[in-house]
Amino acid sequence: MTLTQIHALLAVLEYGGFTEASKRLYMTQSAVSQAISALEEELGIDILIRERRKDIQLTPAGSRLIPHLREIIVQTHAVKEIAEQEKQNPIRTLHIGCFPSACACILPGIIRYFEHQHPTIKIIPYEENSNEIVDSLRNGSIDAGFVHFPVSNMYCVPVIRDRFTVVVPESHPLAANTTVSLEELMGEPLIISKGRYELSIMTLFKEKGIEPVIKYEFNHPDTAMSFIRQGLGIALLPELTLKAVGGEICSVALEPTFYRQISLLAKEPPVDGSPLFLLQAYMESLTADGLI
Repeated sequence: MTLTQIHALLAVLEYGGFTEASKRLYMTQSAVSQAISALEEELGIDILIRERRKDIQLTPAGSRLIPHLREIIVQTHAVKEIAEQEKQNPIRTLHIGCFPSACACILPGIIRYFEHQHPTIKIIPYEENSNEIVDSLRNGSIDAGFVHFPVSNMYCVPVIRDRFTVVVPESHPLAANTTVSLEELMGEPLIISKGRYELSIMTLFKEKGIEPVIKYEFNHPDTAMSFIRQGLGIALLPELTLKAVGGEICSVALEPTFYRQISLLAKEPPVDGSPLFLLQAYMESLTADGLI
């Protein structure tokens, strides 16, 4: 039994077939198939049910094996991590994926912390959206990432509650309010960011029986902010986004309070003392001290 065989099997299950698994592993499709067949032959059992035009399925024996094979991979990574920690002054890297507002507002503090407290660990940032971060983790391009939605079948730890506010131009009547209810937004031209958190916002309105007036949809909050400054609409945006772009606008607290949960994501739990372990501990300390 080899790690290559185990990785091939787990990749086929994770990506739903041999074609995508071979791409992710940089192996030929036949090499992936041969690796799994060799594992089955060594164990003397069938692990996968292979039927044309049907999704890959596990045999009963395969279902029993998979948790243990996943644990082998986890423990292998743990062994390598402990070995790295035992080396004399090891130079380590931690590749972190961040969506834009997290890159602007969270990542600088992380890098500064590691440069001062753990100078042998180099943080390498990657700016991506949350969906791309999940894909990068799965294919091994990054070690960890910050995402603004929950992810199943991965190590996902909530670290920040990012509050939504109502963003209006300085001349808007609502700018003088201390809070704004959803009912007060009825009829207001709404600007939303596609592919980000608009589903959560739409759910809020739906729960109140309010049909929002969506005037513009953009891919990036910067564009939405420009339109807000010109008095062309309002938006519901997280505070982290406002810190990243800000300027010549007013944000008013939404009532009732609504948050998005930002989580630290990795493929598996960190080993004690690893760069990921230190990153999670740092984020938890910021939360405990009320700094984020």
